[in-house]
Amino acid sequence: MKYFVMECEGEYPAHPIAEEPDLLGGPWYDGQRLQISVPTPLQYELDPDFDEDCNLKAMYDAEAIPLMQNDLISVLASAGVNNLEIFPAHLLNPNTGKVYKNYHAFNVIGLVAAADYDASKLMHPDEEPDLLDTDFESLVIDEEKASGFHLFRLAESCSAICVSEQVKDAIEKSGIPGMVFYGPGEWSG
Repeated sequence: MKYFVMECEGEYPAHPIAEEPDLLGGPWYDGQRLQISVPTPLQYELDPDFDEDCNLKAMYDAEAIPLMQNDLISVLASAGVNNLEIFPAHLLNPNTGKVYKNYHAFNVIGLVAAADYDASKLMHPDEEPDLLDTDFESLVIDEEKASGFHLFRLAESCSAICVSEQVKDAIEKSGIPGMVFYGPGEWSG
C-alpha cells in the first residue's frame, strides 16, 4: 500500500487562525490518547487582519491543537480511519461575528516510525536523526513499517500526517477543497 503526507493548504485566499484554546497538557502531536480533560466546545478565532471573504480550510494542522471540518472527518471514517480523538470546536470570524460549528479539534492516535532513511534525504545529513523532530528534505515512507495503518503521525517528524492511498483516493473523490498529498520523495519538513 502506498502512503502520502496529507496537508491542507485550503483555497486561496485561506483564512488563518489567530487564536486557539490554551490547554495545559497534551501534547496533541505524540500519537497518544490525551490524558487531560478537554472542555467543549473548544474556541478558536480567525485572524481579524484578513478579509471576511477569505476561505476556511478543511484542516488546520500547524497549530498546537489541530482542527478539522466535520466533512473531512466523515470521509476519513468512511475510508477506514478509526484512530482519531475528536472534540467539538467553534471557529469565530471576529470580522463578521459568525461562528462556525462544523469543526472538531483532533488528536491522531498512532505514531509510526515508518521513514525509509535509505530512500529519504535529510536536511542535515551530518546530524543523527531523532524521534519526533527530524528535518527531511524529501521523505519516503517504508510501506512495510506503515502497513495496515490508514492514518498516522510519522514518529520521525510528528508534524507529518501520513495516509494510505485508500484514504487519499476517498478524500480526492469527495472533492474537499485544498487537500494536498505528497508522495514518495515529495514532502519536506
